[in-house]
Amino acid sequence: MRQNKLQLGARFSLFIVSYFPLFFIMCFTQVYKYSEYLNWGGFNEKAILVFIKYFGAVTFLCTLSLIGIIGLMTLLKNVSRRCDTNGRLVQIKDIENKNSESITYLFTYLIPFVFQDLSSVTNVVSITVLLIVTFLIYINSGMILINPTISLKYTLFQITYIDIESKNKRNGMILTKNKYLEDDDLIDIEIVGHKLFYAKLAEED
Repeated sequence: MRQNKLQLGARFSLFIVSYFPLFFIMCFTQVYKYSEYLNWGGFNEKAILVFIKYFGAVTFLCTLSLIGIIGLMTLLKNVSRRCDTNGRLVQIKDIENKNSESITYLFTYLIPFVFQDLSSVTNVVSITVLLIVTFLIYINSGMILINPTISLKYTLFQITYIDIESKNKRNGMILTKNKYLEDDDLIDIEIVGHKLFYAKLAEED
């Protein structure tokens, strides 16, 4: 039985990091809007309830973002190392830049949440439900590498390639630091998920 080689923790990190711009904007807006409550009120029930009401969601989102960033850095470090040591050599036959998909993702899935007030229980519950549904769709689809945050440093390509060893022709999506890959380039690839790969130019080895 075929399974997704990308562990759930790694998929969760990719999802969280894809929402990092949204979380940053939401947290900044919430803290700025309710900055008058950012003062020490003592360690008592009233102060704790005020903090939870206005900054509980912010604290949770910041924690999630930190976990996501650490998870993503670990994933990229590990997959890059495996690509150096066990990467499969392939030759690109057709290539298409897919970074533009991140713009669609940004406006479709992120922007609608930007102006939500995180001190409202109704808003927090609504956002949570939508994020959970989006997460379940995201981690089981080809969207997993479509990520506005990762696209700041990496490029996503859809490629058709020939395996140098087996001579088989296949296709998939690759994530790479190389922004200008072309037809006939030789690259080393390491599997990330189903038809999803991390890639480096073979000349870099």
